[in-house]
Amino acid sequence: MTLRARLKLPKEHGAWAMLYVSFALGAIVSASPSFRLLLLLFSVTFFFIGREPFLMWYRARNRGRQDYEARRLAIGYFALAGLASMPLVFFYHLYWLAAVGLATILLLAVNAYQALRHVDRTIGGEIIGIAGLTLTAPAAYYVSRGAFEATALWLWLLCVLYFASSVFYVKLRINTINPRREAARKQASWRCVAYHTFLLAALFGLTLSGSLNLFALAAFLPVILRSFWQLASPVQQVNLRRLGWLEVIYSIVFLILTAQTFRTV
Repeated sequence: MTLRARLKLPKEHGAWAMLYVSFALGAIVSASPSFRLLLLLFSVTFFFIGREPFLMWYRARNRGRQDYEARRLAIGYFALAGLASMPLVFFYHLYWLAAVGLATILLLAVNAYQALRHVDRTIGGEIIGIAGLTLTAPAAYYVSRGAFEATALWLWLLCVLYFASSVFYVKLRINTINPRREAARKQASWRCVAYHTFLLAALFGLTLSGSLNLFALAAFLPVILRSFWQLASPVQQVNLRRLGWLEVIYSIVFLILTAQTFRTV
């Protein structure tokens, strides 16, 4: 058994990216590195790792079994997350962090319930998961600044909108390579068109209103273009390694340009 399997670490590479890209964005925009950020990084990391054994224990429990190892690991990871976050609330008096933590716990509970019913891979289920993972952006910004500002909510909104794009795109790619799922492909195509048209229109509107600038539009441009390119010229094969690296590159572009957005507004 590998170390990852023994520690029950999450396997979803995309989820790790959502967690840390969002965290990095909040930290960079705040421009206030501190020991508080390091504590928050430990806390969100252990909480995210604890999600995997928690779901394993939750599924086993609802099937009439007991996975004591998963329960032990989940309690251990969540305890470490709590220990790292307690100084932030009680010593640094960052009380809004408790509200963010509560929201994260509620989203985890919803995600666990959806996983039990096998609906966590639906569009709604995945967006709920994204909303939870990207809370690291406003959390990092708040912890760095020491005050909850509107910028924190903007960062969360932009991260959710950005990573939601991958949900529609990946479902389109998966359904495109299976010729027997024509109805599902058409549905995925229309949903992908609708979401990215809405995304493009929303970004243009926010740019024209002065709420954002052209850097924000440029941050989303790679994922918008890749989606419309797939719709116009469907690729029948999927190279998962290449697809994964491209998503990493897109995320780095999003991180850099979105950070620049809030340095120039």
